[in-house]
Amino acid sequence: MEVFSKRFLLSLLILLMIGFKPASAQDFAPDYMTAVDQLKIEDLRATMLQSWTHGLNPKLYWRDDMEWAYQKDSTSRDLKNRANKAFLNLLTDVSLGSVDPGVFGPEVKFTRKKFMSSKFLQAVVNSSGNRADLVFDVIAPQNPPYESLRAGIEKVYTACANGSWIPLTPVKTPLRLNTRNKVVVDLKKRLSLLGYKVTNPDDLYDSDVMTAVNDIQWNLRWKPDGVISPGGRTWKFLAVSCKDRVRQMQADMEKMRWFPQQFEQRYIFINLAMTYFGLIDKTGEQPSAMSFRTINGREKRKSPTMQDRLVTVILNPYWIVPPTIFLEDKVEEIKKLPVWEINGYFESHNYEVWNKAFTKRLDPASIDWWSITEAADADIYIRQRPNYLNALGVIKFELTNSFSIYLHDTNQRELFVEPNRLLSSGCVRLERPLDLAEYLLKGTEWTRQVIENSVAKPGQVMKTDTRIRLTKPVAVYMAYLTSLMSSDGVIRFVDDTYGQNQKILKAIAAPF
Repeated sequence: MEVFSKRFLLSLLILLMIGFKPASAQDFAPDYMTAVDQLKIEDLRATMLQSWTHGLNPKLYWRDDMEWAYQKDSTSRDLKNRANKAFLNLLTDVSLGSVDPGVFGPEVKFTRKKFMSSKFLQAVVNSSGNRADLVFDVIAPQNPPYESLRAGIEKVYTACANGSWIPLTPVKTPLRLNTRNKVVVDLKKRLSLLGYKVTNPDDLYDSDVMTAVNDIQWNLRWKPDGVISPGGRTWKFLAVSCKDRVRQMQADMEKMRWFPQQFEQRYIFINLAMTYFGLIDKTGEQPSAMSFRTINGREKRKSPTMQDRLVTVILNPYWIVPPTIFLEDKVEEIKKLPVWEINGYFESHNYEVWNKAFTKRLDPASIDWWSITEAADADIYIRQRPNYLNALGVIKFELTNSFSIYLHDTNQRELFVEPNRLLSSGCVRLERPLDLAEYLLKGTEWTRQVIENSVAKPGQVMKTDTRIRLTKPVAVYMAYLTSLMSSDGVIRFVDDTYGQNQKILKAIAAPF
């Protein structure tokens, strides 16, 4: 008994530390219970049993003992009270998420949302005609990434349940174009299930299979060769179980519950895991869209999951070296130089040293770089003058946050052709910054030609930057999604380099 108590207390302590509150422990004011008491128990049961479509495990809400009691006496008042409470827990988990985003530290810039008021819930119940399924759908997230994940999990979860996701028999020889192997039949079924084009369901490794495999390998962040080697990375990707793929999507759906239920009519969405930028604008007569590749934070310098607003376009930006890069990169580089080479280093990179008030420019060689062990030790900034090879490139898109995260051009434009683009120090580099600037400044004097004439050319160093404040800021959403059903209908998965999913799945209220 003593051992059980210690284990129980330890488990409870861990749960409190990771921000997880079991659904059964949630307490609701009487007004909330009154609001959902109008819903029929058979509707509550059916809705809870369908909660898997939102990446939630129905077993946590409509429990086996509740099903037993329902079959015995569906009119039981005690059962109805339990069902009401379980449904409220379901509404809370689907609308807010069951994991507190605050436990992730600086890589997630969200705090836990608050549940709606009992009056608002009552209004939703009334407007839904006392239908539990409609109440659930109204309260659940409706932002586009969440809806895409929901479409994907419905397909994959169903394949798990009906057995159409067939485990692949390990191969002993490589599978490549124009080879035949009986496992290719099941491979084609898997690829078709994921949404890839498969024309012939035979055992030939044809061009359809190679195209799909190349896409998978690209998403695994390595250059495709179209070959599935025994025990290789592509094979390991295909060997992941159906349940684990559902759990991966479940973790990603949890992330999107931290965001607003609906996105604005004009917004930018950046998938940090898949390194892609998307812009959607539904404010005009015809909806418009833009998409291209990004370079995001590496594992040790993660780009944060966050929401913000893009407010300013800056042509020919200065780059003020952030504290981490200042200490770990620049200072360490300078320490390796003899004193007489320091000024040459700064001049060749178009760097300057300023005091923190930016009132006095300093001589780089006069600073004791070797005594700097912490960023706080140096009451100085390193700033790079605007030029074509500036770390921010020739355009910066300023957000409102206070932690120095923004979107920008880059001086390493060649990296966008690489499949692994988790390379930055936290900010988001854009493949097509001029296109974005042209879109944002449409209707102003800053036409595409004016923008191109204004930014630095190779070898040119500008005297100052140009800041253009937007009259209509744009919503920006950044999320680390390792799975998604794309607009082409293909369900894609990438590796969880940031390690967010396992943390979420350990803490989530309703894991599969």
